Amino acid sequence: MQIPYYQLQQSWQHVRQTWQTTTMLWDDAVRWQFEGEFWQPLNSQVPVTLIRLEELMRVIAQARQHVR
Repeated sequence: MQIPYYQLQQSWQHVRQTWQTTTMLWDDAVRWQFEGEFWQPLNSQVPVTLIRLEELMRVIAQARQHVR
């Protein structure tokens, strides 16, 4: 089953909002370690990945038009 691109975007937005809420409630050394080791790299990479995925979808759509 393929997950539509917009669902990936919405899911990422939901995760970010949930993280923001979590940071208001979780403020100790473990949270800061988790944020540095996991959240910050993820928060940097996912938006770039979504942009590249959107570009790939455009290329595939153009290729399909040329094949028809």
